[in-house]
Amino acid sequence: MDERCSKLKIYPILQKVYLERILRQPEIDAFSEELKPHQKATLPDNFTVLDRAMIEHNLLSASKLYTNISFEELGTLLGIAPQKAEKIASRMICEDRMRGSIDQVEAVIHFEDDTEELQQWDQQIFGLCQALNEILDSMAKKGLPIPV
Repeated sequence: MDERCSKLKIYPILQKVYLERILRQPEIDAFSEELKPHQKATLPDNFTVLDRAMIEHNLLSASKLYTNISFEELGTLLGIAPQKAEKIASRMICEDRMRGSIDQVEAVIHFEDDTEELQQWDQQIFGLCQALNEILDSMAKKGLPIPV
């Protein structure tokens, strides 16, 4: 990040967004004060664009911290009603902007991460490297030239 950014008044919020950390309401309010009136327009759901963006950001940040969370707790974390938290989470999952599943009976969202897929990918690469080494060892034993 550019060193000059650290001198900006909005740097703390930019840093937290970049690091995918949860933003608290006082930080969001301080950032909001820097916006122009037209940037504070209210959307049909009575949220501003900033409100919606910060709720979605915090939801994504929570998905990195939790494996699951109740809608009640999620609503408290996001500062919105549990039903609204469920609706936003559902929309983000449907739009492939967040990985997870919703258990409506238990009123819980289960977050998924990429760890398992990355481990599977690592295993496949490891297997490929082992197979390549075995081929090269076999070629060397037979006295065949090994291309570099």
